[in-house]
Amino acid sequence: MTTHTATALARNLGRLLCAHLALAMAGAATVAWLDADRYRTALYVLWAALPASAALWALARVNEKRHLRRDRDADTARPADWTSVA
Repeated sequence: MTTHTATALARNLGRLLCAHLALAMAGAATVAWLDADRYRTALYVLWAALPASAALWALARVNEKRHLRRDRDADTARPADWTSVA
């Protein structure tokens, strides 16, 4: 996996997490407003799955940071390649 792929994955999983949270909150508001008890189980499952989405995003973010750190260390590994300060 490249750094670009890791960044794209973390960004897309972050968007998924935001959409998941927005859907859960909208579902909770709808169930409360309409008093629709038949959707309560689906709402509980949606809220229960929220930590999984958060964990996936956190793992992708850690992977992205690892790739960024590896690239930065590779770029600065040889001081002879650095440009001189004018």
